[in-house]
Amino acid sequence: MNRLFNIFRLSVVCLSVVTLVSCLDNDDNRQSVTFNNMAVTVSGNELEGYRLYTDFDAVLVPSNLSQISWLKEVRRAVVSFDTSDESLTNVSDLESGHTYDIVLSEAAEIPTYISCVDTLSEDYQIFGQDSIALKNKAVQSVNQTEGQYYIQNGYMNVVPTFYFDPYSAVSFLLYYDGNRDIDTTGKKATFNLYFDNNAPNAWNTTSSLISLRMPDEVYSRFIQTGLTDDDTIDVCLNVRTQTGTVTLEYKTALEDFMLP
Repeated sequence: MNRLFNIFRLSVVCLSVVTLVSCLDNDDNRQSVTFNNMAVTVSGNELEGYRLYTDFDAVLVPSNLSQISWLKEVRRAVVSFDTSDESLTNVSDLESGHTYDIVLSEAAEIPTYISCVDTLSEDYQIFGQDSIALKNKAVQSVNQTEGQYYIQNGYMNVVPTFYFDPYSAVSFLLYYDGNRDIDTTGKKATFNLYFDNNAPNAWNTTSSLISLRMPDEVYSRFIQTGLTDDDTIDVCLNVRTQTGTVTLEYKTALEDFMLP
C-alpha cells in the first residue's frame, strides 16, 4: 500500500475484556494490594520521569520501570501492579486526578494505531486514491458490550474479533469524510474503522483491545466553533463486520481527544 498506510506493525494482544481486579497478599506481615489488567496511557521521558494514566484518570508512578524498560517506548499498555498504600483495598479506591506510587509486576502492550485519513484531503486524493475501498476488509465482529468502546486520554478504544496471520502485520486506522462526517453544529463526529490483515488466507482468529489515536484536526474544528474542552460531542464508529456494518456510539468531552 502507499505511504498513507505504512502503519505501526504491532503484535496482537488478546484482551477481549479489560478487567480491574484487586486482592490482598501478605509479604513479611506487610499488607500489599495487587491490581490486575489495568489499561493505561504511557507519558513522560527520561528527564521528567514516566507516568501511567489510567482510563479513569488516576495517575500511576512506577518505581521499577527500569525492569520493564520497553514500556517507555509504547503508547498504550495493560499493567498489573502492587501498592503498599493500606488505604487502597479495591480498585474503586483509586480516584480520578490522584497520583499513586506503584510497583509494576506485569505489562502487555496494547496494539496502537495513529493513522487517521480524511478522504477529502489532498494527500488522500492524490496519493491514496481508492486504497481504502480496495484494501479495507471486514472484521468478524466487534464487542458491543457497554464499556468496551470508549475514548480517553487521546485514544479511541475498541475490541474487534478478526482473522490474522502471525507472520503478517495487522493494520487498523480511522477514516472519515471531512464534510459529511464532522458535524460541528450538531456536535457529532463519525469515523469508520479500516482493517487489513495483509494476508489473503488468514485463519487465526482473536479478539483484541486496540487503541486508535484521535485526530488533532477534528478536535481543532470543534474548538474553532467556540466549543471548549469541557463540551461533549457524540462520536460514532462504523465497523464493517461479516454480518453487516455495526455503529458504536459514545458521548465524550473534547478534552478526551487530547493526550495527557
